[in-house]
Amino acid sequence: MDDLSLPITPDFDTWPVVAQIAATQVLAEGDVALTWSDGVRMTYHRLLLAENGTDPATLHPLSRETLKTPLDFPEDLRATAADVLANGALVVTWSDEVARGAYHPGWLRAHGWGGAGAEGRCLAARLWRAEDLQVPGTVHGPHALQDDRLFRRFLCHLRDDGVARLDGLPQQDGLLEEIAERIGTIRETNFGRTYTLAIQDDPTSNAYTPVALPQHMDLCTRECPPGLQFLHCRANDTTGGDGLYCDGYRIAYDIRDEEPATWAAMVEIPWTYNNRAKGTAYRAAGPMVDLDEQGQITALRYETWLRAPLVADLNTQDRAYRAYRRFAARAQSDRYLMRVRYRPGDLFAFDNRRVLHGRSAYDAAGGARFIEGVYADRDDLYSAIRVLERSGGRGQS
Repeated sequence: MDDLSLPITPDFDTWPVVAQIAATQVLAEGDVALTWSDGVRMTYHRLLLAENGTDPATLHPLSRETLKTPLDFPEDLRATAADVLANGALVVTWSDEVARGAYHPGWLRAHGWGGAGAEGRCLAARLWRAEDLQVPGTVHGPHALQDDRLFRRFLCHLRDDGVARLDGLPQQDGLLEEIAERIGTIRETNFGRTYTLAIQDDPTSNAYTPVALPQHMDLCTRECPPGLQFLHCRANDTTGGDGLYCDGYRIAYDIRDEEPATWAAMVEIPWTYNNRAKGTAYRAAGPMVDLDEQGQITALRYETWLRAPLVADLNTQDRAYRAYRRFAARAQSDRYLMRVRYRPGDLFAFDNRRVLHGRSAYDAAGGARFIEGVYADRDDLYSAIRVLERSGGRGQS
């Protein structure tokens, strides 16, 4: 099949044609069912097809955004026929006799309902313990910045494992921002557009002292904490200060399977977090674990030293504190721990709402330690991967 002859889709993504439409059926309510050449059967609501029509009256040909609202379609709209063109596209005949364009078979395959577990759903995170991932997926930084396939490989490690590394980067002012902006928009916070992890005389965070930091996520004090964090090591010849990473999702799922009472407290009881700085007073609340409608984890909210007092009955407080202790015991256990040395030229990227990070204490006497950081959001990561896929940046993940 010549993909160039196929109709446009209501987006700019690439939808491979993995099977042909073998049979069509108009269902009783005017919805459509398709049977594919590999035997898969999928259904499509009539309004899903109607509002994603590819005719110029429904879809703007340049922006690829719909021009219709739900009220622009007849309430009793029905498909009356569904036919396959010679190029494999689907054409639907409608009860209001308005032509709404043809449908690309690759797009249809990706957006049909074939039952739970059907292909085309989002990939699950690649969960890990210490034995599964001892070092982050690493790509040589200078090469990745010149090769979209390698840069996409780095991004896929970050998406799937929650942590990734570029190594061998040069000493260059502004390079961290350049890399972050290649992915998306930098998320400025009360720590600034960028921040430097260095000892301060009047610190606004424990991060600006040499003390050990147990595994945590940053900015639980925000309604929506940043989804990504990047740390670029430009100098480090101090003693100690190793990075400590663990997969918070893996820990939480292990607790779900092994400690049901702890899990219940983690998903039910909200904690409030407040920053302790003199010039800012951020405050936000939420349970330790957020779930989607399928019961899968979408984010953590965990930081041991910024929890405000929990105002609740004694039984609730007891459940909450027990759960926090149980989670902390795992987060600080060697069973889950990835320990890394920050080397000059390393850039660590991690999912701030999944992978917890910390460090061992360090001695700054007689040494230099210069680590820059920025925040960004998960949406930018997913968008960057999709755009690289469109342009052929398809390195192995």
